[in-house]
Amino acid sequence: MYIIIHYNKQKSNSFAFELPFRFFAVYMIINKKNFTDKLIFFFYFYKMYGISNFMKKLIFLIILLCLSIFDKSYAELTAGKFTNNPDVDAFVNKMHASHGFSKDYLYGIFDKTMHSGFTPKYMNKPAESVNNWAVYRKNMVNDIRLDLGVRYFKKHKTELAKAQKQYGVPAHIIAGIIGMETNYGYSPMKFRAVDSIATLAFYYPRRAEYFQRELEALFLFARKTDTDIFDIKSSYAGAVGIPQFMPSNVLTYAVSGTGDKHIDIINNHLDALFSVANFLKKKGWNTGEPVSMKVSVKGKKYYKYVTESPCNGYKVTVKTLKNAGVSFPFPVPDDTKVILFTVHGANGKEYHAAFNNFCAVYRYNPSIHYVLGVNYLGNIVGSRAGAKLYSH
Repeated sequence: MYIIIHYNKQKSNSFAFELPFRFFAVYMIINKKNFTDKLIFFFYFYKMYGISNFMKKLIFLIILLCLSIFDKSYAELTAGKFTNNPDVDAFVNKMHASHGFSKDYLYGIFDKTMHSGFTPKYMNKPAESVNNWAVYRKNMVNDIRLDLGVRYFKKHKTELAKAQKQYGVPAHIIAGIIGMETNYGYSPMKFRAVDSIATLAFYYPRRAEYFQRELEALFLFARKTDTDIFDIKSSYAGAVGIPQFMPSNVLTYAVSGTGDKHIDIINNHLDALFSVANFLKKKGWNTGEPVSMKVSVKGKKYYKYVTESPCNGYKVTVKTLKNAGVSFPFPVPDDTKVILFTVHGANGKEYHAAFNNFCAVYRYNPSIHYVLGVNYLGNIVGSRAGAKLYSH
């Protein structure tokens, strides 16, 4: 960072040119957890740009000290939230009885686990809660993500082809999931998985049972891979790795792309891509079949076939829908069974036909918009990267 700022300081004396670098320096000062690191960045900032008088220097230093004290106080306030908690005690007893974990080890982990107060707030308003497909698509499938997707597809073309050959899941659908989950690896995992999952397991009653199972899986995953549990980073909801698997799915569906016993979906893209394809195959992916299609309708006969849930609705044949006034944009065998559903598009209500593979992706993330987003993103990225598509 010092080199970058110094270079640009020499390159231009323009305040406007230097302003982004100044903001970056201040940002690093504020976000560094360790006081020594804060002090280092403070002196870098001072050396590069100077501060005009003693009072400004003093005020700035006081602010840094306050931030450091706040960091320490926040850690003290959030740590210890999992001690003297009957639910935690019950969890510890279960882990000891069922999996042989030492109680001292478990309590030692919980002593250092930090309560993530904002995690439940994120849970109550995920991206998938947007109820308009056009808005969701605009937010999630933008030019930056598409550009990253094409580059990712080309870079990992060999790995994607291997996964497609092994499991029959198209490369562009696998790439679509990676793009939606981690923006092709550019979305940093900012949370410690144990903090996020423990908070949701014991302080989010609506889904406490589910997240206690995921916490159990996280401990098992850490032990299986001989990893310090505090080193496992995740999303705010506890999903880990390139494909954003919850810990239970890591244990169940993660596979090695090379066939060895070592599975790494956090750093190894081949393992991550194989694991996504394995998940979809185990959830019922049919090779050669589309995910969904936007269809056109006329008349009123089709009304009775429309459902709100593409994976729980009434399946009918393509021929039945055609006879009811539904037109498909691509050739589909008449005996294929699909589900007709609607979403809110840019110009009002849109009609889509969901195939069996729609539900395979839906089980990855139970959101209609998410599945449509994976399909839409994957098709565009795959097309621009020169892939053969059969998932419209």
